[in-house]
Amino acid sequence: MEDNEIERYVDIKRVSRYTSLPVKTIYDWSSQGKFPCIKFGRRILFDIQDVDEAMANLKKPYLKLENTVNKIIGDLHGNAI
Repeated sequence: MEDNEIERYVDIKRVSRYTSLPVKTIYDWSSQGKFPCIKFGRRILFDIQDVDEAMANLKKPYLKLENTVNKIIGDLHGNAI
């Protein structure tokens, strides 16, 4: 495989390196359906496009977090925002 080619289907160790998530977390999430996978006997493969989509779905919107933090800080200081 050439350096500029991207693998579409990868094993769990590659997903772990790609996402910086522990292998155990990926196993847990795949069994919960958060990370779709393809199972061949004992071998599990992940479609890298599904991994990207799953990770994108885990993102929290910046403005929503900022508003929540401001509300908590405002409440701590007795100011309602």
